[in-house]
Amino acid sequence: MPIQIIQNPVFEEHVRTLMKGHSGIYLLYKRKTLHYVGLAAKNLLGRLKDHQRDKHKGKWDRFVVYRIKSIRYLKDIETLLIGVLNPPGNAQEGRVPRDADMNRVLKRVLKEGESEIKVIRKALVRP
Repeated sequence: MPIQIIQNPVFEEHVRTLMKGHSGIYLLYKRKTLHYVGLAAKNLLGRLKDHQRDKHKGKWDRFVVYRIKSIRYLKDIETLLIGVLNPPGNAQEGRVPRDADMNRVLKRVLKEGESEIKVIRKALVRP
């Protein structure tokens, strides 16, 4: 949707009903190029209005909004989208929860496996 719809009097009531007080994920575009991915835990409309005045001002002219009822996974969804889409307007990459960080888990398994392999190797070398 074009940025102008946010404050257009014709759409104002409907836009407020659809976004104010709702949580979700939003994407900001400059023409057809993705600029930024963000989340709103309580007020999608407020976040979009904030971005008309903050460091993203003038860097976007269209947006897409995905309302999400349960905010439990909002941050995970935002992190996934930022990681996959790599928009230039996002300074931070997002954080994967510790229990879901596969690199961390696999490094730990590898370290444990190396210890077991050393024991087996020593046992095989002995006459």
